[in-house]
Amino acid sequence: MTPYFDDGTVQLFLGDCREVLPQLARDSVDLVVTDPPYGMNFRSGRRANALAAIAGDDDGADALIREAITLAAPLIRENRHLYIFGRPTLTGLPIGGTCELVWDKEMLGSGDLTCPWGPSWEPITFGVYVSRPSGRARGDGRLAARLRRQSVLRVPRPSAGQMEDAKNPHPTAKPVRLLRQLIESSSCLGETVLDPFAGHGSTLVAAAKEDRRAIGIELDEAYCEAAAKRLSQGALFGASP
Repeated sequence: MTPYFDDGTVQLFLGDCREVLPQLARDSVDLVVTDPPYGMNFRSGRRANALAAIAGDDDGADALIREAITLAAPLIRENRHLYIFGRPTLTGLPIGGTCELVWDKEMLGSGDLTCPWGPSWEPITFGVYVSRPSGRARGDGRLAARLRRQSVLRVPRPSAGQMEDAKNPHPTAKPVRLLRQLIESSSCLGETVLDPFAGHGSTLVAAAKEDRRAIGIELDEAYCEAAAKRLSQGALFGASP
């Protein structure tokens, strides 16, 4: 299996994560940070340039996430962490110690414009890989964070105008600064971060900036190409958001 991009620290694979994950080495991942499809058929109406729909962002998104986490589980080292944007259904999966974090975007989102209260935050599901059902039953994975922190992460989301440039061609891109906080809190220098839904590569950029190794998988070739270009052009050391 040949990576689409590989600089010796970051590997990016083009393809369906359900096909790529079984080909990766077992016990090779120290942290999962990923922003999967939410199942909302999201299309931004605030960009000057319309972007294509996100692959898998439909009614089957939750099942897709469950399958991806199931396939990723053998790769994750015991008692290591996962951060999954959204509220995926993790019941029955080898994940313990779950809790919900809040990303405070510090800006008003669009959402339902008929409602007087607009969304300004997104949930992030935290969990710990606990392989044995008996371990999950007795609560293994609780209080597993290396550094205890507050559950609200305040990081401004770039505006629609800021998202227009070539470094940010994804409709639901997450700030690198936010991802760096997650990676720093749950891994150590030189460890490996996995993102099965890599988009245009923000998690990979964040991992490299934190001196971690990274593996990303992306189904959409346009986003995969954008991520590879972003990585190869030195975005790792620039001032990307």
